[in-house]
Amino acid sequence: MPTCPKCGQQTDKPIKTWVLAPKGKKPLNIGLFKCPNGHYFRKAVI
Repeated sequence: MPTCPKCGQQTDKPIKTWVLAPKGKKPLNIGLFKCPNGHYFRKAVI
């Protein structure tokens, strides 16, 4: 479970996910999360 970098709260599901695929590197799934305190942050989703 990702934790918010500002307040340390844990979140369950991302609001949105997308694939980030730079040239010549392995693609990553990125998720946009919102913590219970209202902060938005992005983390890599496995």
